[in-house]
Amino acid sequence: MIDFDGTLNAAISEVLGDEVTIVYRPQSGGGTQILGVFTLITGRVFEEDGTPDANVTVATLGFQVSQLDVAPLQHDTVAITSAADGTTVYAVNDVSGDGLGWAYLKLNIAG
Repeated sequence: MIDFDGTLNAAISEVLGDEVTIVYRPQSGGGTQILGVFTLITGRVFEEDGTPDANVTVATLGFQVSQLDVAPLQHDTVAITSAADGTTVYAVNDVSGDGLGWAYLKLNIAG
């Protein structure tokens, strides 16, 4: 049997992991620094006539679940720190797993 978590997920984290500090903070307390793939995409929403209506920002985080002591849950928080932007805290809006040890989180700005 293939060890997806130990081989595939670890390799993905190592190669694609962000050069930002990611600290996962479960509601139960504490925090764990993890390696993951953080994506922040900004796009525009347009009216039917093509007029820009609003900017939409979508933040996601993918990571190897075995880095945590507890499973990720909705309403946990994630602190992302980069040299350019400082620290931003996000709330976990949705958690999806791939069944092989990788989690995909949809994030919202905490506040």
